[in-house]
Amino acid sequence: MERVFVAPRPGYREKIEALGFDFHGDYWREEACYRLSSNEVEMLETATAEAYRMYCDAVEYILNDQPEFMERILQLPPEICERIRRSWDEDELSLYGRFDFLVDKSGVPRILEFNADTPTSLLEASVIQWQWKEDLFPASDQYNGIHEGLVQSWKDMFPAGSEIHFAGALDDHEDTGTLQYLASTAMEAGFSTRVLDMNSLDLRDGCFYDPSGERVKRCFKLYPWEWMVDESADGCLADVQWVEPVWKLLMSNKAILKVLFDLFPDSPYVLPCYLSRPESGLFCKKPVYSREGHNVSVLEIRNWEERVRLAETEGDYNKGAYVYQEYVEPTAYSGRYPVIGSWVVGGEPAGIGIRENRTEITGNLSEFVPHIIG
Repeated sequence: MERVFVAPRPGYREKIEALGFDFHGDYWREEACYRLSSNEVEMLETATAEAYRMYCDAVEYILNDQPEFMERILQLPPEICERIRRSWDEDELSLYGRFDFLVDKSGVPRILEFNADTPTSLLEASVIQWQWKEDLFPASDQYNGIHEGLVQSWKDMFPAGSEIHFAGALDDHEDTGTLQYLASTAMEAGFSTRVLDMNSLDLRDGCFYDPSGERVKRCFKLYPWEWMVDESADGCLADVQWVEPVWKLLMSNKAILKVLFDLFPDSPYVLPCYLSRPESGLFCKKPVYSREGHNVSVLEIRNWEERVRLAETEGDYNKGAYVYQEYVEPTAYSGRYPVIGSWVVGGEPAGIGIRENRTEITGNLSEFVPHIIG
């Protein structure tokens, strides 16, 4: 993989905003791109498929052999644990998720985490970087079947002609843009859609209703399950077919990284991870529940004592349990540290988006940089 300098397209901001990417700010960059070989893409695709298989095995293991993980580690109430079990047993379908990989110095993708519940950076990965490629590198390929995968997955999940509600925090431009894009993929698949604010849903007698009084039967929510559990256990148990399903709660936390290491310690993609502080070594300390790289620090541990190597990033997740994941030194490309977001759509690898940071911890100020193959 190499980072290549590229001249930005004239008027590119107007072009991407015409596609609905009006929340880009300085996050979308066209001064460079990443060039990957076909072998590297094949390795990422293999790693993504294997990572998703291992995560599914980890969920099965938790439900069958370690049910205390849900109540003791994730601190979920018993009724939510039972709802998770039923959701998994009934094979409620998932639309998408995004693995974050760091490619180590030997070229192996290592799992940093799985954004299983409410991953963003979707519009830019699926549509915006494809338009960029078509304008500047029409003869090159790109590892990107995300849009087509989303359209097909809607058809696989719901009966033809169904109505799907899309709910989230509409005061957030990124969330609104992501919801609108996902709704457009469902419309392309032949469904009718409504986009609304999560707070406008009305819970009555175990069902949700939208502001017009119509019952919400199927709902994509860009709203974390752990927030829903904290705010309304009754809402989590309502008679709604949620996307993502509630069993994704078992994948969307960092504690599952420890389960993954317990089950697959010899996998080249899995990093050692612990729920308690190890005796020695270099580790990333991450909250069990956190997002956008918040409250992550890199620590050097000797005789169980922590010494900060990289200061903790800011955020509101510095409460509760942490995990200690073995630190992998990232490779710098022109002073940038890339993380590869590898998308799973309908349970299958679908494409990648690359975000880069000027520090070793990728956060919400990272920048999206497009890629090509060849």
